[in-house]
Amino acid sequence: MDRYRVHAPPEHVVDAMVRSTVPGGLLGYSLTDATSATFVGKVTKDGTFDLRRPRGLATTPRVVVLRGKVHQAEDGALVAVRYRVHPSVLLARSVLLGFLILTAVIVIPASLGDLGLLWILAVFAFVIALMLAPFEWLARADRVKLRSDLEETLRRAGSVVREDP
Repeated sequence: MDRYRVHAPPEHVVDAMVRSTVPGGLLGYSLTDATSATFVGKVTKDGTFDLRRPRGLATTPRVVVLRGKVHQAEDGALVAVRYRVHPSVLLARSVLLGFLILTAVIVIPASLGDLGLLWILAVFAFVIALMLAPFEWLARADRVKLRSDLEETLRRAGSVVREDP
């Protein structure tokens, strides 16, 4: 969890975030939500937010969402944020790992007579690992860009100090 202390009233911080955000698609993820705004998502009046970077059809998927809340602090506002993998990515991971487990349940007992069948499981595991690895790399890049965009947005409301966890 990241925390930022912003030397501005919480209302100004929320307003700065609202000005930098456009609403997302119906399910919270759309392939065609290309926009010039910094974030796509929602910011509520009570200070909670659920944001991600915009995406066009020709850009890489956005796999990380930024969730958090703006709190009242003695010298301004405290913004607490968490970076999470998008629910659609979690669903895709679950389906792939479920497929691998189902394959293992079928192949391992069948391979007791013929160890050559274990190659099926090895190949599936390798292919699934190749499919999951790019999402991890994209998530790292997404997290770095989201963090810098958030810090820039918060600076529009007032001076910002990042508190180390």
